[in-house]
Amino acid sequence: MNTTPLVVVCGFLGSGKTTLLRRWRREDALRDAALIVHDLSEFGLDAELLSEEGTEVAAGRLQRRVAALHGHHARGQLHDSVERALDEIAALDPPAPVVLCESTGAARPWPLIEALTQDDRFFLRHFIVTVDALNLHRDFADGRILTGEAGGLEDEALRRAALILAEQIAFASIVVLTKIDTIPRSVVQDQVHTLQRLQPHAAVGLSAHAGLLLPKLDGTPAPELPVLRDRAERLGLTRHASTADQVEARVLRDPRPFHPQRLFDACQRQLGTGLYRTKGFLWLASRPGDVLLWQQSGSQIALELTGTWRAEVLLDPEGTLLPEEVAGLKARLETEHPVFGDRHNELTLIGLEADRDAFYAALMDALCTDEEIGAWQRGETFPDPWPTSIRRIE
Repeated sequence: MNTTPLVVVCGFLGSGKTTLLRRWRREDALRDAALIVHDLSEFGLDAELLSEEGTEVAAGRLQRRVAALHGHHARGQLHDSVERALDEIAALDPPAPVVLCESTGAARPWPLIEALTQDDRFFLRHFIVTVDALNLHRDFADGRILTGEAGGLEDEALRRAALILAEQIAFASIVVLTKIDTIPRSVVQDQVHTLQRLQPHAAVGLSAHAGLLLPKLDGTPAPELPVLRDRAERLGLTRHASTADQVEARVLRDPRPFHPQRLFDACQRQLGTGLYRTKGFLWLASRPGDVLLWQQSGSQIALELTGTWRAEVLLDPEGTLLPEEVAGLKARLETEHPVFGDRHNELTLIGLEADRDAFYAALMDALCTDEEIGAWQRGETFPDPWPTSIRRIE
């Protein structure tokens, strides 16, 4: 019986998993690949980013070769949800040449592996763990904290993050060190040597701007499932839940624009070490047309311009829209907010409760007040300290 390879990309929150997979998805050889996206978020942002543009994402369903397993599908129902997804993938026509799986950064690796290998029509080809080189340098002494060579961490949030990361690396067949352009080359080499000591059975790859493509990993052997099972039993990990303890998600949904300066100030003052990740879409009062993809991990924040809100397009100051295009936009906006149209914020915050809730409160305070919304409607300007240059990453 022919079996389909599973390529799993795991790694701590914000280490570049989605960026890597978005790059791979552009390759012709992966055009018919299926995806399983295991996401702690309640609204499946990563599945949306990895799907074809405009594809609706629904939890627990395979749509256009993407199975979005977010919310409760990522936790208690993971095993059953993966079972259904694999069964649907096996029935695809044309068949999927490979199944790519992205896991939440809070994943416990063994429950994930156990769920994905329950169907003998599929086999585990790679278990890849991405590691953020900058975070490894800044927070974990280039990995020496994970090996025990450096002193322990006094910060409880970083200590928990180190335990999750070390557990993921323990099951890796390949470790991909990402964002290597952010630290000196000599430090990268030190990190590679440390990772090899931590997991001597894994190959180590290097990636800047998602430059490591999947075919480069063809020469690495597939992990042996009995070996991984023995490792889980030896480390006492066979009875754990699918995600790390006390790492939970909270969602902010609000149509009001962010005040750009107050949002900037909130990030300067309220990004605690226990806020491991925030991601989602937002808009700024100073940039009412821009659909901005927000991604934060640790102290790193990235804003990606992903499109223009329909409400802004409808303004059509150049008069370039055809009457039927105007009518179509108006029809799509009929059920949207009467003031903001389709503009909205939807952010998932992932981390430990205290830091997660503190940043949530700071974000709520950074939303525009009624008076500021009136100023926005009148076309007044807002102080905006966020970068304005655009860098395109291929």
